[in-house]
Amino acid sequence: MSESGRSVIVDVQDVKMVYNSKSRDESTHVHALRGLSVQVYENEFFAIMGPSGSGKSTLFNMIGALQTPTGGEVRIDGINLASLSPQQLAAVRCFELGYIFQTYNLLPVMSALMNVALPTVFAGLSTEEGEERAMECLKIVGLGERAHHIPSELSGGQQQRVAIARAFVNKPRIILADEPTGNLDSNTGQEIINYMRKLQDEMGTTIITVTHDDKMLTAADRMAWIRDGLLERVANREEIEIQVGSIKEH
Repeated sequence: MSESGRSVIVDVQDVKMVYNSKSRDESTHVHALRGLSVQVYENEFFAIMGPSGSGKSTLFNMIGALQTPTGGEVRIDGINLASLSPQQLAAVRCFELGYIFQTYNLLPVMSALMNVALPTVFAGLSTEEGEERAMECLKIVGLGERAHHIPSELSGGQQQRVAIARAFVNKPRIILADEPTGNLDSNTGQEIINYMRKLQDEMGTTIITVTHDDKMLTAADRMAWIRDGLLERVANREEIEIQVGSIKEH
């Protein structure tokens, strides 16, 4: 529980990530994260922004149990991810986390329904239950009528909506979205943000997104700015709206 009384679901404490750390020549070391600490509250939409090379993608991978830090801790519900066995980490990725990628990562020979239902197979659901849950998610993102179309028969925006439905299908507690609007035009990008918030409202999920998209400024409950592997600042929605209003006035 944080000082504000809100429940902390992700707790990043003094995390460091050094690449080439086994080299004796320290000049070859790359410090992607330099002791970064940040907390994410349950059921919030949390956005991470920063220039290329700032460390935001490395932080994303740490929270997503895809990389292990060289220092510090990443905790989900108080559990240090580095303390888990490979089998336990696999279970976290299957049941606790859902992933949305910029490039969609859909299987080209499978229908939208089958793509969305695929994670339910690994979660141990029956085919019937998995397809039923997949259809529910597709309907929420407005693609119920396109469920039996393969990705090549869908637009880029529709493919990303399929990817969003797939991320939510196992009802994970945390969704990690890596530049979810990066390959889309402005209007379609806004639609994607709206669908993510709609699914969040339906399922009470925490969303953590890495983004360069300024539209996230008004979608996020809080936003963190990262630079040179360190947390620069965190702003809540009210502060963000004041900032956006100030920019528009000028």
